[in-house]
Amino acid sequence: MKRICAVVVAVSMAATVAEAQIFWWNLENYFDTADDADTADESFTPGGEHHWTKRRFTGKRNLIAKTIIASSALFDGHLPAIVGLCEVENGYVLKTLTEDTPLAKAGYRVLHRDGPDPRGIDVALLYDPVRAKLLSVEYITIKEFATREILYAAMAISPPSGTAGQARSADTLHVFVNHWPSKYSGAKVSEQKRRAVGGVLLAVLDSLKCTNPDAAILLMGDFNATAAEESVAGLCRAAGLKDISPREGGSIKFKGKWELIDLMLASDSAASKLATAEVFSPDFLLEEDKAFLGRKPRRTNVGPRYNGGASDHLPLAVRILPRE
Repeated sequence: MKRICAVVVAVSMAATVAEAQIFWWNLENYFDTADDADTADESFTPGGEHHWTKRRFTGKRNLIAKTIIASSALFDGHLPAIVGLCEVENGYVLKTLTEDTPLAKAGYRVLHRDGPDPRGIDVALLYDPVRAKLLSVEYITIKEFATREILYAAMAISPPSGTAGQARSADTLHVFVNHWPSKYSGAKVSEQKRRAVGGVLLAVLDSLKCTNPDAAILLMGDFNATAAEESVAGLCRAAGLKDISPREGGSIKFKGKWELIDLMLASDSAASKLATAEVFSPDFLLEEDKAFLGRKPRRTNVGPRYNGGASDHLPLAVRILPRE
């Protein structure tokens, strides 16, 4: 099929980016305790299946903040400039995360809007406005069925304060935050849904690359598929993206097997500057895997039982180096 170029958004674009410290995490049901009449969130209320109280919510929120702060060990002591998140219920849970925890000192700003997902879980982005200046933002809706939107932000990236490159002008990074349909509806049906989301995303990427073939593009998210599965691999082939996800470890553990379904995909101009890509797995995010041996992510809930962990996913941390 012949592709037609269309300008999505007019911003200053450069082929490479200044050093960017990027963090991605699926927060596994980061809900508040209130019942939203428009979404299926009843189990995450004090009287619901998970007995989701203010104390439990606060504990989870503080673990999320602790993890983001601890990730600075991977970034030469700097907090990530960009934090992509999913399974976020609303603006309140992000506001209290960034304002009512030690993360308040970071000065993060929040990109989020309530999307069409039936459970009310959304994607979101936190960013340091000093190192990642927001140029434009769009929320891309999948019209064929109700699912999470794709958050697109064009950001001017500058080096951290105090580094050797701080006088250099900022470069533009085009960030897409994803949470593709899960496999709960069955592998075959859900694969078609993931391919549909990939098709919508491909059209946007084509428009962007028609404007600037060398645009620095980064896709991050929970794709509910590995990079080898066709929904992801097909998008990478069609859009000219490379998988820059960590080469070792997994982000989730299912029946004793680690899998990497949280991914980072990048255009050549961003991928060529990749410095490090890691699964972040501090001890406080893990617990003993009694059924399959080894360790696994410590979930917040196991069925209806409160387990006290942060998430069933581990985060990814990526550093993209500045241009020479």
